[in-house]
Amino acid sequence: MTDIELLEILKIGETVDVECKEGENKIPNSLWESYSAMANTNGGIIILGIKENKSKGTFEVQGVKNIDKRIQDFWNTINGSKANRNLLRDEDVQKLDIEGMDVLIINVPRANYKERPIYLNENPYKGTYKRNAEGDYKSTEDEVNAMIRDASEEGNDGVILEDYTVKDLDEDAIKKYRNRFSSREPDHPWNALDNEEFIEMLGGIKEDRRRKIKGVTVAGMLMFGKGLYIRDLFAKINFDFREEIDVNSNQRWSDRFTIDGTWENNLYNFYFTVINKLTSNVKVPFKLENLERKDDTLVHQAIREAFVNQIIHADFNIQGTLKIIKTKDSLEFTNPGSLKIDLESIFKGGNSKSRNPRIQKMFSLIGLGEGAGSGFPKILAAWNEQSWRTPELKEEINLSQVSLKLWMISMLPEECLESLKSIFGKEFKLFNKDEVLILATAYLEGSVNNARIQLMMDKHSYDITGILHDLVEKGTLLVDGYGRGKVYYLNSDYEFILKEVNEDSLSEDEIKLIDYIKKNGSINNQQSRDNLGFGKDKNVSLFNSLIKRGKIKKEGSSSSTRYVLN
Repeated sequence: MTDIELLEILKIGETVDVECKEGENKIPNSLWESYSAMANTNGGIIILGIKENKSKGTFEVQGVKNIDKRIQDFWNTINGSKANRNLLRDEDVQKLDIEGMDVLIINVPRANYKERPIYLNENPYKGTYKRNAEGDYKSTEDEVNAMIRDASEEGNDGVILEDYTVKDLDEDAIKKYRNRFSSREPDHPWNALDNEEFIEMLGGIKEDRRRKIKGVTVAGMLMFGKGLYIRDLFAKINFDFREEIDVNSNQRWSDRFTIDGTWENNLYNFYFTVINKLTSNVKVPFKLENLERKDDTLVHQAIREAFVNQIIHADFNIQGTLKIIKTKDSLEFTNPGSLKIDLESIFKGGNSKSRNPRIQKMFSLIGLGEGAGSGFPKILAAWNEQSWRTPELKEEINLSQVSLKLWMISMLPEECLESLKSIFGKEFKLFNKDEVLILATAYLEGSVNNARIQLMMDKHSYDITGILHDLVEKGTLLVDGYGRGKVYYLNSDYEFILKEVNEDSLSEDEIKLIDYIKKNGSINNQQSRDNLGFGKDKNVSLFNSLIKRGKIKKEGSSSSTRYVLN
């Protein structure tokens, strides 16, 4: 991190992955709570030597005295018994000089699922923290237990349900599954087995010889069980599909399929009933293959993949709903649980860690689910082929759920661009492509936040925060919430604000900056300091003011940032 980047962060304030603390004379105890919380959530940056002015809502550099001693204290503590695991490398701890004062930058990585929970003071149930829009919070017992379960390579669905046998499974669902299996593998030796033997081969029945028990597994019950026993054993879980097309205040859905006692509510029946509803009326042109019409497009395959992914990554041990909502323009899949791996790894593929590997195997044996981490890239490829908006994958910590929204509309629909042009007028052509994408997302989706834009741009979180802040400064976005919980909305009254701003006269310093750009083509922070004598804080203020007035615009990021005339 450079000094300029740090100053920009201080101007913008804390975000979900940046935590500012004082620590002038010692390492504050709250630092360790943030370390645990960031490691157990999505990682982040802790900045020590920063004081918050709560009355002004700003952050100021306070500095850390005797910083080398503080760094040594930090390493001694983290390598001791304070935390159960040290995730940091030497390069993750950095000291930075800001106008003669030292600050300490600590980059905390996200712990992988095998390493979680990261906890303090040798007690996972009292010392485990997570992080949400409100800040660091102590994890509940259920959250700690979920992290401990997820650390097992065995997954969550191999537990034997004592006293439950093949008689407690839905024979009709098993028959339908076996028909699909045998049609794909007509010569497979498992076709000759009876139902109990067949389900055991799938992992739906297991024997524990040490404990001398044999019974249906969690996977077997969820996939093929009779509805009564599933409702009894998994009382916290619900299955729910809703189609919300042409609805109104008196009619909340146009079609619904949920647990209502009219069907054997197992995963097999839920999947094969709902998948036809999801893929019907999908507006994708068919393809010709060997002069024959092929209706099973990449989009149809991607929808099946998303549905299977929702099931195999769900945590059926906690309260939640396996929910799917279909609208005219989108499909949204929600499952209880958290992400076992980070978003970047999911988008790249090749690192799939299913929470329910036996259920995953059951689907894969009848040709559903890619496995080996290639599923999500397959979804992205299908959506890119249609030039549709980037799928939105988000983890909702407070609700203990993950949702995937598949938008079936263009990334930049023509009607959206026309609407933006009508709002911003001639100023619209001055926005760069990143700004247009953010404004379009706010327009189409109703709001936008940092996490959503991270999925659409190859940029770091604090770079995106800077772009969002610039758009707020220009008056094009309105912000709601503070710090980590900020949500941004399109400002439909932009023209009125722009007119008011442009009536203001330029200051002498602003005129100096503009004259320099006219003569040299552009200016950066270093050139402003060397040639105009402006300090770092002055630069940030002047640049933002001129951007807001529409006089200049920002190009590049980090050390390559420069400012040019609009």
